[in-house]
Amino acid sequence: MIRRLIWLGLLCCLLGKLASAAPPLEPVTVQLKWQPQFQFAGYYAALEYGFFQEEGLDVTLLPGGTDIAPLIEVLEGRADYAIEAGELVFYRLQGKPVVALASIFQHSPAMLMTEGKAGLRTPHDLAHKRIGMQVGGQPIVEIAAMFVNEGVTLDALALQPNRPGMDALLSGQVDADYGYMTSEPFFNTQAGRDIHYIQPITYGVDFYGDTLFTSERHLEEHPAQVAALRRAVVRGWLYAMENPNDIITVLLKRYPHLNREALQFEASHIHELVKPDIVQIGHMNVERWRRMADTFVKLGMVNDTSKLDGFWYDSDQKPDYRWVWWVLGGFGLVALLGFIGSGLVAWVNGRLQEKNTLLQQTMQAQEESERLLQESQRSLQSLIGNLPGMAYRCHNDADWAMEFVSEGCESLTGYPAEWLIGSQRLTWTSLIHPDDRDAVVATVVNASNAGHPFQLSYRIKHRSGEWCWVWEQGHCVAYNAAGEPLMLEGLIMDITSQVDVQQKLQQAKEQADAATRAKSIFLANISHEIRTPLNAVTGLAQLLQREDLQGKQRDYAEKLHSSSRLLLGIVEDVMDFSCIEAGEVVLRPVPFNVQGILQSVQHIVQDSIQEKGLAFRLEVQDDIPTVLVGDPLRLSQVLNNLLINAVKFTNKGSVSLHVSLQAHTAATIRLQFSVRDTGIGIPANQRESLFEPFVRIDSGEHEAVKGAGLGLSISRHLVELMGGAITVESIPGVGSEFTFCADFGGEAASTLLPDTPPPAADTAQALLTGARILVVDDDPLNLMISLELLHLFGCVTERAESATEARAALIADTFDLVLMDLEMPGMMGDALTRELRTEPRWQTLPIIAMSAHASATIREHCLASGMSDYLAKPFDVAQLRAILVRWLAGRMSA
Repeated sequence: MIRRLIWLGLLCCLLGKLASAAPPLEPVTVQLKWQPQFQFAGYYAALEYGFFQEEGLDVTLLPGGTDIAPLIEVLEGRADYAIEAGELVFYRLQGKPVVALASIFQHSPAMLMTEGKAGLRTPHDLAHKRIGMQVGGQPIVEIAAMFVNEGVTLDALALQPNRPGMDALLSGQVDADYGYMTSEPFFNTQAGRDIHYIQPITYGVDFYGDTLFTSERHLEEHPAQVAALRRAVVRGWLYAMENPNDIITVLLKRYPHLNREALQFEASHIHELVKPDIVQIGHMNVERWRRMADTFVKLGMVNDTSKLDGFWYDSDQKPDYRWVWWVLGGFGLVALLGFIGSGLVAWVNGRLQEKNTLLQQTMQAQEESERLLQESQRSLQSLIGNLPGMAYRCHNDADWAMEFVSEGCESLTGYPAEWLIGSQRLTWTSLIHPDDRDAVVATVVNASNAGHPFQLSYRIKHRSGEWCWVWEQGHCVAYNAAGEPLMLEGLIMDITSQVDVQQKLQQAKEQADAATRAKSIFLANISHEIRTPLNAVTGLAQLLQREDLQGKQRDYAEKLHSSSRLLLGIVEDVMDFSCIEAGEVVLRPVPFNVQGILQSVQHIVQDSIQEKGLAFRLEVQDDIPTVLVGDPLRLSQVLNNLLINAVKFTNKGSVSLHVSLQAHTAATIRLQFSVRDTGIGIPANQRESLFEPFVRIDSGEHEAVKGAGLGLSISRHLVELMGGAITVESIPGVGSEFTFCADFGGEAASTLLPDTPPPAADTAQALLTGARILVVDDDPLNLMISLELLHLFGCVTERAESATEARAALIADTFDLVLMDLEMPGMMGDALTRELRTEPRWQTLPIIAMSAHASATIREHCLASGMSDYLAKPFDVAQLRAILVRWLAGRMSA
């Protein structure tokens, strides 16, 4: 007896263990559409957090690629499930036995990319171009539908395989490439690329995005597995949408090569595609699938939609219990045979009970169907009632007689919806503003006749009497046998507040532009008013320095000249900055000699370098072309700013300028310029804001900071105009290096006449001595200074204070050169020059403009009026001497 009890206990323990052991997980493979990224976040979430395991599934996620077609993987049995976009319904219409289980993306992110400089903006622009839109040997159906919808047949395209990344597009292998709006814009913006995006939704093709699918055979053989996988996937996506940062961390842990910022960009855009706050994740609208199928039929890509039955999976459908009925039927037959002897009465009674049961079941099923129909109607009414505007369905007649109007009509127009139904009391066209009515009608008619959706904005009159702005989107949903539009459907929303904001922004922009123009005019005028007396200060200081001064007197004269030059630099910086703010600074490319520019900027800082006892090195790479095409004035301005700063903040050691060739193509030459010094350096906390306006480098205790803090800001803008960027590296106490690149055009050396070499000092003085020069200026002080400087050169001068006096002097005598002020009473200097050039005797006479208006525009205006050259006030003795020698030498040569 005891032995039996022991065996019984052991048997119970064994049975308990067998009962408690968990069943093995069912292996499942899911083929992803692409490599690991946030596009498949829900699947990774279900895998990471055990949602698949809780459903009894051991899921393996297979990464995709350009040579992998998810459809083929599923149909050939290498994957149980896969992910596809809108092309899934196209495959079904072609007879492929696929079943859509859950649409994750309510809208597709698919698009085409073109380079901005190519000018390819629309599908029509891409006709006969190379398009990278083949995946797994098949064209992207949604993109193909866009082309056909726009009247561009696939035969007119040179279809190419879609390759990862941007290399194919940027290298010119294709003219347009397929990509996703969820990822490519981020990397293109990071790389600074100018890329244009063409989206199918813009051209009326709005498909579902990523959709989970399987084959009909797999659904028939594993219905419970399909339902379990779908539940786990929906849970995974719900978690991913609520916790995107957690999934990003999971992806980075699994795949460290991914970029966190790119994943965050992708997550935010995918949230807009999934729309979890509006649509239940995985929801599929049967009518929307049918409209997608109708699109392919209308476009001639398939013949009919008869193969759609069974395409979409109903997650609420009941399992097939027919086998239970067969078992029960067998037992019933046995029971019937066992009790056949009970008599005919009992058999008839049983039949009656069975009929009664079936009748009750039928009635219950009918009641359940009616309940579901009512719930569906209530859901539809609630959805339409919650739309932000008025949904409508109307006839395509002159009054757009409404067949259906949603409850939003009253909040939009002030009128009850029933007033518009059948145009009983009101027509929609009567509400449209008279000035907008023709344009609205034309837009709707043209779009409907072409089979396109339409979008437009216009004004309607509210019941209160106010005019409101509305935005309408709609399309034609029914045509007659002749192809004429019959019925329209759409949505109309109130955008009055948005339009008001836009108009206020436009007014604010116009006011800001006017203020900027007024400021520019003011600065130009004040600059002229400052430069005129400043010319006198600078000139008098230079004249004083040439006198026999001693001690403090010489020191005062030198400081007076230095301060006037500093003030001039501040005025020029403020003017340049004002022009930059107004967007008026443009490059004026001309052929120029590189070495000449470098020697010129070296000469400007040479005196300061010698005073401080610094060494200067100029290193130029040998293979740099002698002649380039660019703006030499702006290049000199940037180099001057950097070299002057380097000398200012360097007390011992050296300053150097290095020029090297960075890139050379048939059309463009890119040079790199580096200015290095061994100065005090720049602290790290100042380097970030160094190129901002009005920021000055802290020079420490060595000397006071001078200037307006605009030089580096202006230099950065000019470098950007030249196609480059400027950077700085610095170590406090060791030195700094400013580096920038600039693009120039190549030019054969023969296209640029070599600069006339400056004459020797004795030759230059011989040219100046005895040269007859007429000085025309209405300002007595500036006139006196100009005459004094010319007398120092040994010139013979005559003065004129107006255009009338200048003409009389020219008629009475012969001159070698004329210095002509621009702004004079009666007649401007440029106007007088145009008159003089009409007479043969003065057509070759050098006339040099002098003006306190210092800008490239004024310079070009002077040259266009016939003046030979331009000298901005205030000017140095060296500048005046150089321009005189150049033109006197040229006149003697002629």
